[in-house]
Parts: sequence; structure tokens; C-alpha cells
Amino acid sequence: MRLELTARHFQLSEPLRRLADKWARKLERFDDRIIECQVVMDVEKHRKTAEVLLNVNGHILKAAHESHDMYLSLDGAFEKVEAQLKRLEGRLKGR
Repeated sequence: MRLELTARHFQLSEPLRRLADKWARKLERFDDRIIECQVVMDVEKHRKTAEVLLNVNGHILKAAHESHDMYLSLDGAFEKVEAQLKRLEGRLKGR
């Protein structure tokens, strides 16, 4: 899986990079067909937004979360996309 991290309007710190990598590896354990994981983190005044986009063998999963803390935003976005990935797995196994 290819992991692409983008930081808008701030410098990406090493702890944030490690957290995103940890989440991406966790998702890869659910489904080994994940081709790419794009993470976009954006800061606008007091709003910290994280967006996660997964390409799972042609299926695109996208989730975003906004909060006052980038770590919470990143956790929230990955939790949402993890739920989407589990639903996709259930649909694909049901076929």
C-alpha cells in the first residue's frame, strides 16, 4: 500500500506522521487489497481537518473529521474510514 501524506498551512510533525502510518498499517490488516491511502491534514485558524481517502481495488472510500486538535481529527477520520472498510468487506463477502 502506498501512503501519501499532505499537510496544508502547517508543517507536518513526526508524531503526526507516525500516527497516520500506524493507522494505515492497521487498516491494511483488515484488507490487503488497499492500493493507496491519501491523508490530507489542513489547519484554518482553530479548525483542524483530516481527510482520508482509500483506494481499495477500485472502490474509493473517503472520510473527514474536524476538531480543535489535529490528533483527534486524524483519529476520527481513520475511525470513519475503518467503519466504511468493514462495511465494504461485509458487502463483498456477501456476494
